Amino acid sequence: MYIFEGYLQRWSMCVVFVFMAMMASFGYAEAVSDEVAEIQEAIERTGGTWIAGDTWIMALSPEERQMLHGGLEPLPADLSAHDVIIWPDTPDPRSQSSSFDWRNHHGSNWLTSVKNQQSCGSCAAFAACAAVESGYRIATSNPNLAIDLSEQHLFSCGGGSCSIGWYLNAAMDYFVSPGVPDESCLPYSQSDSNCHATCSDWQSRAVRISGWSWVTQTTTNSAAIKNAVAVQPVPCRMEVYDDFYAYSSGVYTYAHGENRGGHFVVIVGWNDAENSWICKNSWGTGWGESGYFRIRRDQVFIGTYTILPSIGSGPSPTPTPPPSNMELYFRMPATWFVPGDLVYADVIINNTGPAQNNAALFVALNIYNDYWFWPLWYKHPDGLCWGWIDIQNGAWYWVVLPSFYWPPGAGTLHPIHFVGVAMDSSMTYTLTNIGLISWGFGY
Repeated sequence: MYIFEGYLQRWSMCVVFVFMAMMASFGYAEAVSDEVAEIQEAIERTGGTWIAGDTWIMALSPEERQMLHGGLEPLPADLSAHDVIIWPDTPDPRSQSSSFDWRNHHGSNWLTSVKNQQSCGSCAAFAACAAVESGYRIATSNPNLAIDLSEQHLFSCGGGSCSIGWYLNAAMDYFVSPGVPDESCLPYSQSDSNCHATCSDWQSRAVRISGWSWVTQTTTNSAAIKNAVAVQPVPCRMEVYDDFYAYSSGVYTYAHGENRGGHFVVIVGWNDAENSWICKNSWGTGWGESGYFRIRRDQVFIGTYTILPSIGSGPSPTPTPPPSNMELYFRMPATWFVPGDLVYADVIINNTGPAQNNAALFVALNIYNDYWFWPLWYKHPDGLCWGWIDIQNGAWYWVVLPSFYWPPGAGTLHPIHFVGVAMDSSMTYTLTNIGLISWGFGY
């Protein structure tokens, strides 16, 4: 009897404990749902169309949520240490599509799996690795290339801090030298102090890039980002607000909460109809649209501090030179001018071989060894640019200096030179000779 009573008492205590735990859990879930409901109301009130949900992040404490980003802005000296890409006035034809997505390009997914940085401000390492991994798949023309790099090694050995975060530009510098080994060399463990645990042969297993350039810095530029994404997915910075933790689906627009700091993600595509970027995050597949999200381009500084890695020629297959038989020369009314003369300049390409679409035409104007580049005549070194042209069979010309009459009293310029050449669409091979013409003004 006493044995039965003792058993009954212990059973009752277990039931009470389980009941209390269930009630506590229900109350906490209810509180989380209240926060999500508040965010959803704010979305509708501000005209947003995305959906907030009870993501796994919503169950975290504010302190734990804060550890989910850590995207530090680069130091001022770092902004001038690398060039900002000046894209040509005529955009890359690959960037002109109304929608683009590396998850389904030519029928293949060129991205590696979505990772989870968990409670560590290591987003710089995850964004850098994701961009380089997909860049190598694209460079090798192999969407199934087995490549999985160690975010932990990059973060721990590169100098990141879980509680503070890290710099994306520093992560890219580390990729240049010494490079990043594979994931099995140092698996991810939400740490910033285990560099010593890296496998002993990691340097022979390291993947490197030949360099990198800024696409944007303090401000965003949709045309430049499109040009870069057309080459490969690119990492960038954004600001995280409270409502972003609850993102479940749709095109994100800010609706509710405070700014919680910077975060690095990877832009993998765009949709002009939605005015959105398609981005890969590092919060696991249980957040957002299976780890991805769409965001309106003018929101939360998305697209600042965008970087384009240079994968280099190592992993790329050797391209076949395009067959061509083209001669380039300049046409001008004279090579010496006096006030009142008609002045103009055209590039002529006489093609007796196959057509070449999306060729790159470089034209430089050398004035006293100071170079200016067509089509907008930007000054070197900041303004190197070119024009995208289609060269069919026959003689084709492009106006590089519109006609005008040299005004009296305008002074004397001599000698000055035009230099030009056409290259294939990848800018790997020359299609023409290097054309040159010298000319000047006089009295």
